[in-house]
Amino acid sequence: MKRPTDGLEELSRPVVAFLLGDCKLQPHEALTSCLRELADEGLVRYETDAARMPVISLGTQVPRSGRPLLSFEQVALARVRARAERLPRVPFSALVSDEGDDYKSWVREQEEELGQEARRAGMAVKSAPRGSWQAVLSLALGAVVAVVAVHTVDWKTGDAIAGPVLTAALIALFVPACLRKWRLTPDGAAAVAVWRRAGRGVPGAAAGRSGWGLGSDTGRTIWQLDGPQAAPLPKGHAWSSFGGQWHTVKLGNVVSRPYWSTTTGLGFVLMLTLMGSFPAVMIGVLGLGLNAQGKLLAITPAALGALIIVVFWLPSFSHRMTLPDTVTFPGEVIRLQFVDGGSDSPDDYLVWVDDGSPVSLKFDVAQIVYRRLSVGDPVQVSWSPRRRSLNDITPAGR
Repeated sequence: MKRPTDGLEELSRPVVAFLLGDCKLQPHEALTSCLRELADEGLVRYETDAARMPVISLGTQVPRSGRPLLSFEQVALARVRARAERLPRVPFSALVSDEGDDYKSWVREQEEELGQEARRAGMAVKSAPRGSWQAVLSLALGAVVAVVAVHTVDWKTGDAIAGPVLTAALIALFVPACLRKWRLTPDGAAAVAVWRRAGRGVPGAAAGRSGWGLGSDTGRTIWQLDGPQAAPLPKGHAWSSFGGQWHTVKLGNVVSRPYWSTTTGLGFVLMLTLMGSFPAVMIGVLGLGLNAQGKLLAITPAALGALIIVVFWLPSFSHRMTLPDTVTFPGEVIRLQFVDGGSDSPDDYLVWVDDGSPVSLKFDVAQIVYRRLSVGDPVQVSWSPRRRSLNDITPAGR
């Protein structure tokens, strides 16, 4: 018996999954759906390695069917190509693990392209919540009417409240624009309802569950992407291909400049010594008349300061000066993050670099340096162990 047409049969599986999720998909789910389509076309391959870790690799350059790729498929394929630039076989987890700004930009682009494809099918639209514009306009009109009414009764009070009330009403007009997101159209909601009443699940989830199982190039019929080997990395870790093998690295903290072993630390000790010496000398001279106890009290802060300098500060300073002032080493950018400092603090441009250590280095760099870097870039790092400061990060080959 032929199923009734619900409007979703002709759409690509990722778009159907997008609609069934009420125009929202987790990046992990969206990429999985797109990769299934690309694997059907032979553009990517799915397999598991000896550790049962799902890995993705690039396949042919041209789709088997000869059709042009849809925009969201191009975004997914670009993600694989970017991560497979250095090593061809990419862990699936490396494709869906957060790596900062690069990852967030890709997630936004992926969702936008899925929404645009659903829009072209008449199933979704990017809009504010239904009735929000009417509600905001009604409130704004009510505010104007209230100000006019108060002004007719007491013009001084009306003038006093007019500015704040009308300003708040004007700002409220921008609220619906900020709440715009992809939503089902009436046709889309009806099609989704028919699909669900028919008992069909998310397309491509598993063979037998949706009827849209995938046979990959390796002969597998089910993609094993539910286990821990395929999950995104926990917070504080990142994937790196540095050294010719995919591995995880713990994200380090920003390397801080030395304080204690510098002239600033010495000045701090001298300042405390001076602050302690002044009352000690005054008490020793005026209170005790420079007797034996007075003399001992007067010189105690100075003696203690000298002891701290000789025993603690000087060895630390000497050790730091034995370190090289500049060293250069290779690495790989594994995370980028821009932190908006707002109006009260400067912006931060953060870069994490894997240098082969279990914990990555983290640098706060200038904007011009940040803009020329991407996740996965091999870089040359110029670093001063003596000053614990970054000289420069340069993409390798530039």
